[in-house]
Amino acid sequence: MKSQTRMVLFCGLAMLGALVPSVSLSGPIFEEKGTLTVGALVQQGMLVGDAAPTDEFDTGTGYGMRLRYYLGSSRAFGISFENQVFDAKPSSLSADQPKEFRAAVVTLDYLWYFDRKSTLSRYATVGLGVHHPVSEYKLDSKPGRDGIVGCIGGGLEYFFHRSTSIDISVKGYGLLGQGGFLGSVEVAGGISFYIID
Repeated sequence: MKSQTRMVLFCGLAMLGALVPSVSLSGPIFEEKGTLTVGALVQQGMLVGDAAPTDEFDTGTGYGMRLRYYLGSSRAFGISFENQVFDAKPSSLSADQPKEFRAAVVTLDYLWYFDRKSTLSRYATVGLGVHHPVSEYKLDSKPGRDGIVGCIGGGLEYFFHRSTSIDISVKGYGLLGQGGFLGSVEVAGGISFYIID
């Protein structure tokens, strides 16, 4: 319950921040076609839907890495690698004694930036990729069927240095091929480094 409350709070703060107009405090940031970005993140997530994993697992903390290539005109292409983790529900009565559900997620992402030349930049993103799920129990693990994943979301990027930013995002995922609808909502925070010549 505490994890769910914390995630809802993070979502609220991120959405509130997205409504605040960007204000440039240190002038235009570096922006050039072909710029590469490398980022690391931690995320707090929640499983949703009616597929079997939602009967035993609910919220958890994961991590990931993002690579982005700036296309110019406030657009970017990226690839994300995430290890989404969800702990067993305290109320689960399963005789298998569930521990955690993990989904290795890889997506190709397309991003639209707003206020790109400001210290605080906002963006929207969509992505498509694949996922590999595994349910962990006390005595064994049960790999699920690999499937397609789609995602949509948005975020804020605050530049505290010309080539370094803090990235906060909220994304929803649809994990297909799990015998029903299985989705996740992830609030992520991390740091991004712009590779500048």
